[in-house]
This record gives sequence, C-alpha cells and structure tokens, in this order.
Amino acid sequence: MSGWEELAEVVAPQVLDDARRVSGRLTELGVRHALAGGLAVGLHGHPRATKDVDFLVGPEAFATTTPLLTFREELAEVVQWGVIDLIAALPSDPILANEVVPGEPGVVPLVGIEVLVLMKLRAGRSQDVADVEALVRAGADVAAILDFIRAHEPERVPAFSACAQRALLER
Repeated sequence: MSGWEELAEVVAPQVLDDARRVSGRLTELGVRHALAGGLAVGLHGHPRATKDVDFLVGPEAFATTTPLLTFREELAEVVQWGVIDLIAALPSDPILANEVVPGEPGVVPLVGIEVLVLMKLRAGRSQDVADVEALVRAGADVAAILDFIRAHEPERVPAFSACAQRALLER
C-alpha cells in the first residue's frame, strides 16, 4: 500500500485532493515547493488525521518578501489560511530553502524527514512533539536525524533526544 493510500484511511478525501491540486497549481506557476506538516508525517510513516495542507514554497511564490511577505496575485485562490498554508522557504533559512524543488506534473514533492523533524522541533507545539515521537516509533532513522540536527541546529539536540528516548521506550 502506498503512503497516499494509507493517508486515505485517516484523512478526508478533500484534504488529499487539495494537496494534489495545490501542488499542481504551484508546478504550473513555477513555484518550487515541498509538502510538509501532518500529511508529510503520514507519508513518512505515521498516517494521522489532519484538516490542513502545508507546503514549503520558494521565494518565487511571493510578490515581495521584505518588509512583508506578499503572495503573488496568481496564488490568491490557493492560500486559504487554516486549510492551505504556504510556508516561506527563503534563502535566509537555507535548511528550508534547500528542500523546495520544481514540481513535476502528477508528483507532489515531499520534504525530507530530517527537515520535517527539525520543523516540528522548531514549532514545539504538543502535536509537533507527538509527531516526532510517532515518526521515531514508525522507524525513522534516529541516528541520521540526530546527525542532521547536530550539524544544523545543535541547540535542538536535547529536544530531539528526549522525543526519541520517549518513543523508543514505547516501541
């Protein structure tokens, strides 16, 4: 069973359709992107219910990036706060900027698990911590993620280590 089929068991069809539709539109507009958030958690091994679609998007998604982020006019029909969230992956954050890729028709690019975990650690909300623990329980490569975090944001090592330890105790 593919990751999308597993997601279909716990996520409303409209949410999955939104992910595919928005990815297609971003591809048409030449906006580099990658699926993130709860859907990415599911595709990386822990399908869970979610009501929104989160994409990292490159700077070409914006008419302006300073002093305020302003989306391109063509994206007005895509952005629906709380339903479709486009998260800026700007050059000032090279970890996120390196994750966005040009789309291909029919393919939804996916953020890598190391970056997904880092994003979850940065957010630090209870659902994000639970997602990190669930990914570890689902078999994520703890050593690879730890190496990535050590290399890029070593101050987050204690938070990841605590999540991994709790998760591994529950396996």
